[in-house]
Amino acid sequence: MDRDFTPEDLEKNRTMAALGYIVFFIPLIKCGDSKVGRYCANQGLILWVLMVLVSVLFNIFAIVPFIGWLFTLVGGLASFALFCIGIVCFAMMMTDGRVTELPYVGGFRLLP
Repeated sequence: MDRDFTPEDLEKNRTMAALGYIVFFIPLIKCGDSKVGRYCANQGLILWVLMVLVSVLFNIFAIVPFIGWLFTLVGGLASFALFCIGIVCFAMMMTDGRVTELPYVGGFRLLP
């Protein structure tokens, strides 16, 4: 995804775009024509998809007798860690104005 954001776009849409790391559809509604807004919405959507996949996968493994609770615990911690990554990216954008790509999976593009 192209990351050549104009300073005007960053300044005008910074708050709404940063919220995209936590709730991906907010920048799509508020600043859908903004390049930085769509980028952050994509990053937030990737985080949301990962959290859902982790939760579903670990809840399927939770039916294993005797150690199922361990899968539930690990899945919950993994989902919480992904949420914390979103909070850190939000904070970095709000404080420094730095647009952060998610580690390992940030290069994927789910939104056109």
